[in-house]
Amino acid sequence: QDRTPALGRGGRSGGGPDVHSSVMIAHVRGRISSKSADRVVVETAGGVGYEVVVPLGVMEKLPATDSEVTLATELVVREDGWALYGFLDESERRFFQRITSISGVGPKIGIALMSALGVERGARALREKNIALLSSVSGIGKKTAERLALELGEKVEEFTEAPAAAVPALCDSCFP
Repeated sequence: QDRTPALGRGGRSGGGPDVHSSVMIAHVRGRISSKSADRVVVETAGGVGYEVVVPLGVMEKLPATDSEVTLATELVVREDGWALYGFLDESERRFFQRITSISGVGPKIGIALMSALGVERGARALREKNIALLSSVSGIGKKTAERLALELGEKVEEFTEAPAAAVPALCDSCFP
């Protein structure tokens, strides 16, 4: 379990700004210069190569090396270093932010959850409080799964395809 406390954007712990209050590197656009199991290096037109950690689902959808790509990113600043996490779109990035906003849940667990379940299935598991499925993710024990479900169950509706409550079908007798 990832227990290193996240630092605020200003590099301070404690009273500093919220880790997700502002975006320092909103996206990275460039050519994929290399890929490994969980990260890619995106080289910008200016020649800067950004190492970006990505969930498995993102890795599977990325084009081949030397292809152009744009990734929505989240910069996480911690005591032990900075890390850039990449996603195919803003929705995936917001889901990652939502997961990692829970105390004791860091980016490694966020990436693990997204890699194992994906955004839609992960959000559904949180909403339905499916502790067994959540705790099947590497790095998430029963207590963490319960805390995630309790704190995020009502906050992930936007990430699921089906609404929580079924909308009644319209019928002729419904309206006079």
